[in-house]
Amino acid sequence: MGYLIRAYILRTPLGELNADEAFTGLQALEIAKGDLPIVYRGIGYTGIIDSYVYAPFTMIFGARVIPLKLLTSLWWIASSVVMFHLVRSMQRETNSEHPERWAWLSAGMIWLTPGAMMVVSTRAWEAYGLLMLTTFASAAVVRRLILSNVPSRRMAILAGALIGAAFYLHPMTLASTIPIGLVACWKFRRLLRGWWLPAVGSAFVVNIPFLAWNLKNDWLSLAQPSPPMNSVWDRFSGFFDGLLPRAFGMMNSDGSWTWGPLSILIYVAFMALVGVGIARLVREVPGGLAIAAPALLCWPLLSLFNNMWFVDDGRYSSVGFPFLVVSAVMGFDRVVRRIRLWTPSRFAFGATLVVWVMVLVVPWVSVNASPRVDDPNARTKLLVSTIEGEGFRFAAGNYWLMNPIEFQSNQRIHVAVAGHPWGAIFPWRPKLPWGVSFAQRQIEVLNQSPLDVVYVFLAGDEQVGAMPLPVEQYERRELMGSVLYLPLVPE
Repeated sequence: MGYLIRAYILRTPLGELNADEAFTGLQALEIAKGDLPIVYRGIGYTGIIDSYVYAPFTMIFGARVIPLKLLTSLWWIASSVVMFHLVRSMQRETNSEHPERWAWLSAGMIWLTPGAMMVVSTRAWEAYGLLMLTTFASAAVVRRLILSNVPSRRMAILAGALIGAAFYLHPMTLASTIPIGLVACWKFRRLLRGWWLPAVGSAFVVNIPFLAWNLKNDWLSLAQPSPPMNSVWDRFSGFFDGLLPRAFGMMNSDGSWTWGPLSILIYVAFMALVGVGIARLVREVPGGLAIAAPALLCWPLLSLFNNMWFVDDGRYSSVGFPFLVVSAVMGFDRVVRRIRLWTPSRFAFGATLVVWVMVLVVPWVSVNASPRVDDPNARTKLLVSTIEGEGFRFAAGNYWLMNPIEFQSNQRIHVAVAGHPWGAIFPWRPKLPWGVSFAQRQIEVLNQSPLDVVYVFLAGDEQVGAMPLPVEQYERRELMGSVLYLPLVPE
């Protein structure tokens, strides 16, 4: 069912490959040619494991949109596996009835992920699915560690490596890994060889490439923070009145409530279950603090990052999403035990998962994913065929069009960003003037003869001032909401 829902989304306008996703694929194509990048090109942070994983596929099949967009779903499957084993273990240790059924329910809630997170699971955004997996897995490993007074050195190495990998993937994972790490550090504060050396050492080893890259590039990652768009409090409150309601399928992308006022009641009830679950994790579940700490502290820590103001697509909830699901499940278990109106039969667990899907998944998808279309990437394919049909190999213009053009042409067309703020006007990043792009590709394309470069813009945002020739020396064509400017060869 999870893949059926994702397949439906991929045949709607939400299935269009955007520029950030296309860049994940472009990096994979470059890796297949021998490039060995350490971090995401053009931004100075974010690990690119997704591109390395996808690179072998491109060597055989070339650039393909659907496999690229389904790559993130693999990390969702892995997160579901972690969820299954974690919940089963905790339910066994608290003498809960049918721990396997609770585990299957929890894993199903991750795989059949609600709301905006279902769309995120179909986005080929570099690292977002993988950072959810690594932070969640690190908490599961730390929980297992703190169940013993003398930790296994191998498990300490694994915990440190996972926490280090999460940081390498994206610095915002600190919002979850700091609470997770503090739980272990306090528990094993006196165990230098048993905890500190193996855990810190493995975290350091994982980040050696990242640190070496920064050393070579004058610690460029430290220059990344963007100017604050709002206050810390605004970001924190925005998580609870915008980000999380969207992530859990209770609020639409436009800010309206999916079920109207009823969604508010559902949201309040869900967060109440989370609160009950966090309390239970702390008081009753052995090692539960390793799960409760990030579930509770992730959000105030995440609000310290300036760029967390954007909540419309739900992506930033990835850092704490699985911890809230665990907490909700543990809270639900406590409530149904008390009221005794719910029996732990197979039917009851199955019905609960069906309600989860029918209330939080299907309605959100039906409202926010427009009706099916023949091909959500038809515009990019038309642009590629037109540019190639006119005999051009170079294109420049709007950021949101450029990377998809290069990827879907299998790099037969080389592109550069021009006349668009994404990739040009970031005054707080003077050492990365081109943004998310290949710097050498920018130089290559923009140094071509003006007669060899097609300019492409979105309709209504035609940055003709970026074109090197007078506008009269271009043929203007409108194609599916985009505008091409084809240079005219002088007679």
